[in-house]
Amino acid sequence: MNTPIKHCNATVMHTKSWNGMRSRQAPISGRGTGNDASVKAAQAKRKAPFAIKEEAYEKQNRKMRSEYTSETGKKLGKRLTSGKNKRRVSFACRFAGMKGAMKNAKGEPTKKAMALKKWGFGSVESARSFCQKNKSKK
Repeated sequence: MNTPIKHCNATVMHTKSWNGMRSRQAPISGRGTGNDASVKAAQAKRKAPFAIKEEAYEKQNRKMRSEYTSETGKKLGKRLTSGKNKRRVSFACRFAGMKGAMKNAKGEPTKKAMALKKWGFGSVESARSFCQKNKSKK
């Protein structure tokens, strides 16, 4: 194959823009130096411990929901992230009274914290105040 430059087997032209793109990607692949902003963004994507933990949480949630469906034949309702639905109020009241930390020893969010976040509550206190405002009096 004939390449424009004889020193390598590249199938693309060695243009200024191509070389610029390669230099920006260099630190990510372990070569040379590059654009600091793009390097930081790439490193953040690689680390992202919360995203990985959240994926594991979702996977476990899907598994438990499918097991429930296969055992009972019924389907669980979806998460309600806004509004004053009685299921959401019930969830808020239940989790507002739960003991336990919002972060574990490593500083990662616990399952309780992730569940509250998925249902639209930032903290136990916000779930508690939502519960008190919206629960029906008996």
